Amino acid sequence: MTGYIAKDKQINLLFADSEKMYRNLIESVRNGIYMADVNDILFFVNQSFVEILGYQNKEELLGRNIAQALYRHPQEREEFLRHMQKHGFVRDYEFEMIGCNGRIVTLLATSNFIRNEQGQVIGVEGIVHDITEKKVLEAELQNEKVKLEEILGFDERVSSIRNLDRLVDFVVEKATAILRADKCSLMLFDDTVGELCIKSAKGLSEEVVTQTRIKLGDSIAGWVAKEGLEVLVKNIEQDKRFVRANCPSYQGRSFMSSPIRFNDRLIGVVNISEKGAGAEQFNEMDLKVLGAIVRQAAIAIENAKLYRELEYLSVTDPLTNLWNYRCFINSVDEEIQRFKRFANTFSLLMIDVDNFKGYNDSYGHLEGDIFLRDLGKIFTGHLRVIDKVCRYGGDEFVVLLPSCNIDQAKIVAEKLRQLVEQYSFKEKMTVSIGVVEFRKTLSRFEFIMRVDRALYEAKNKGRNRVYVHI
Repeated sequence: MTGYIAKDKQINLLFADSEKMYRNLIESVRNGIYMADVNDILFFVNQSFVEILGYQNKEELLGRNIAQALYRHPQEREEFLRHMQKHGFVRDYEFEMIGCNGRIVTLLATSNFIRNEQGQVIGVEGIVHDITEKKVLEAELQNEKVKLEEILGFDERVSSIRNLDRLVDFVVEKATAILRADKCSLMLFDDTVGELCIKSAKGLSEEVVTQTRIKLGDSIAGWVAKEGLEVLVKNIEQDKRFVRANCPSYQGRSFMSSPIRFNDRLIGVVNISEKGAGAEQFNEMDLKVLGAIVRQAAIAIENAKLYRELEYLSVTDPLTNLWNYRCFINSVDEEIQRFKRFANTFSLLMIDVDNFKGYNDSYGHLEGDIFLRDLGKIFTGHLRVIDKVCRYGGDEFVVLLPSCNIDQAKIVAEKLRQLVEQYSFKEKMTVSIGVVEFRKTLSRFEFIMRVDRALYEAKNKGRNRVYVHI
């Protein structure tokens, strides 16, 4: 016992100024420490508490009402005190405070009531730990998790779209949503003229979409396409690579651009700009996300093009490049369904070359093929975009005329007949044409049989004429 007393005296002598030691300890810890009276007025804070909230000295905080001035949500203070009254303390209680210049700080607090000798509550004391950076990191990780889930969903959906127009619209829509951007454009490369043109866009005017054409190397998109390198600009006012004056189309400060490539072949470019209405910057993670979107889009676009080519080959005649019999039948069925829904009238022409066998015998099959191709060009060159010219078989053609009654169809047929008669083939050639308008009592088979009979009548009455089946 004697030894213990002697040792205790040494400690007391060494730390005689225990209050000074206590204060030094309080001021040296990294956690913030505060005390407030029963009216929530701060009467003590350590330097760490001051620095956590971004202030310079204690005088800026002492005397302030902690609930009214510092809590971001005053109701959190009330909940905090209710929890204290119920349990006598709080441990690891998370809340937000408003720091200097309005900066929001997230804190984790452990607090107790301060009581006098009679056990009455005279205030609150607590230790707070700054977890602002942790919460920001958690939010970023959660955001990236959401983006990853969205990208996985994008991959599954984009690979199933075969129509190129729908595909590029989907890519633009999803890219802006995943990257939280206001503007996006997907440009495809036209290798016949060496230019990029906008295929789909969001947030751009119709004038910009239709008129923008960029050569390789020109502007940012052209440079990205030519070099095959993606670009991230966080602030165009500070980026030495690009000058604001040379980029008038970029209204915001931050943007990204990525080339779409497949097997080292340029397909196009995706441009993303104005994140969060121009208030935020795109970052490296955003660029990685854009890269993932673009890589999947490249595969999908290539597949859509191949599908379109295969589909085109399956419904076109290889000799004349006109629509074939299969396409004709499908188109008639579509027009019949449209007629049933909207009562839109439509008509059909069936065209047969007069004495085509004699032309073939005189000039050979190669010239006969050239004749049929030229005939197809005559028909397609003098009809509307919505009209469909099909090779029915051999030297027979059919022309489907949507929204066209029998009188209008007769005028079209006569025009085509005259064009053929006046054309400079190896010798003068003519065609016979049957004309019929669809009636609601007809089936597809009956409709085609009617126009076939009309063509027979035109041939039977001397050829080089138009016959209308009423």
